[in-house]
Amino acid sequence: MQSRFYALLLLLALSFTACKTQQHFIDSYQTSFTPIDSTRPHDSSMDKMLEPYRVKMHEAMDQVIGYSEVPMSKAQPECTLGNFMADAQLAIARKTDPATQVSIMNYGGIRIPYVSPGAISKGKIYEMMPFDNKLTIVEVPGKVMRQLCDLMAAWGGWPVSGITFRIKDKKAVDIMVDGKPLNDQLIYITAMSDYIANGGDNCAFLADCKKHFLNIFVRDMLIEYVTDLQARGRKLNPQLEKRISYAE
Repeated sequence: MQSRFYALLLLLALSFTACKTQQHFIDSYQTSFTPIDSTRPHDSSMDKMLEPYRVKMHEAMDQVIGYSEVPMSKAQPECTLGNFMADAQLAIARKTDPATQVSIMNYGGIRIPYVSPGAISKGKIYEMMPFDNKLTIVEVPGKVMRQLCDLMAAWGGWPVSGITFRIKDKKAVDIMVDGKPLNDQLIYITAMSDYIANGGDNCAFLADCKKHFLNIFVRDMLIEYVTDLQARGRKLNPQLEKRISYAE
């Protein structure tokens, strides 16, 4: 109670001095808090209050939205988990812009190493992609796309769809888009997260590219893709296709 009394006096003092032209500044202060750890007694009333929300959360996260016929794993330079995610991004982006040609995801954004074959829950997608990144469609000039491919090659390969290349001396070679050699004079409509589009993972060279930010989280995009497949009676079945490989 005494600390609350002093805090009230401080607030009153500040309210009076705020009306004056003279400015006052706090140059130091002290604070204290009680750590929340195993020494704190269990609060059953808090558990009781949170239980309905906990039940609803588990019901939502345990909801099965689709199935995978194969195990999906995270690896470089290419992986089945990455192919699924890049294909999903391309498919959902094309709902907004059918001209979208390429899909790129950063490898570090995939947050789980493995998904077993069988049921895919909404919670599993949240584990896979927990970030609030949003889907973005970017107009990438050919020269900038070549720079982006070199960056992906230097990283050891990222998940891609609609584009292929080989890695040689940490550079991208034999870059193909829709089965055709990359043309420096063309603009490639590319789906990616706003994290990459805004320069994340050393992609600052994308700053000047024209962008269309979509109001959908990447994880919700993955959920939509799996749900759409399930509605058509189809299961996930990503395969390794040498989208990115090492030059021999």
